[in-house]
Amino acid sequence: SRAASPRRDFLAAQVVAAVTATQALVPHDAWAAVEASLDLPDDYFKKARDAVKTLVASLEFEATNPSNADRFRKAEPAKEAVKAFIKDWASAPAAQGERAHDDIVLAVRELGEFYKENGSRSRLTAETRESVLAKLYDAREALPPAPPSLADRLLGL
Repeated sequence: SRAASPRRDFLAAQVVAAVTATQALVPHDAWAAVEASLDLPDDYFKKARDAVKTLVASLEFEATNPSNADRFRKAEPAKEAVKAFIKDWASAPAAQGERAHDDIVLAVRELGEFYKENGSRSRLTAETRESVLAKLYDAREALPPAPPSLADRLLGL
């Protein structure tokens, strides 16, 4: 037991040194963003994932050149998800600076500017669609995975 104590102290010192060194290599604003995202409620992540998922699906579908009726039908869930996200989280101080939040807001702003300039029924240009999708893919990457559903937990998937 007495011999284990110096080894334990040595290992503890190594862990503290590794954590300190890692933290020193990461910019302060990146640590702040990570710490801030840990404080956000599950509702934020749920609405952000939903907005990203439905917007990506809608924009990818639009790239297939569907009819206007099909395009608007596919866009409706995205419109509702974005409204829910914007209403609760677009200007929430707790979410400001969170990478996914900022990417979603930038993507929605870019879409809004495009439709304001070209009319709400206009098809997106390939350049605008790709730019918005890139922001949404970044947001999706920054979001934590959705928790497993009840069915997933029951089935062990």
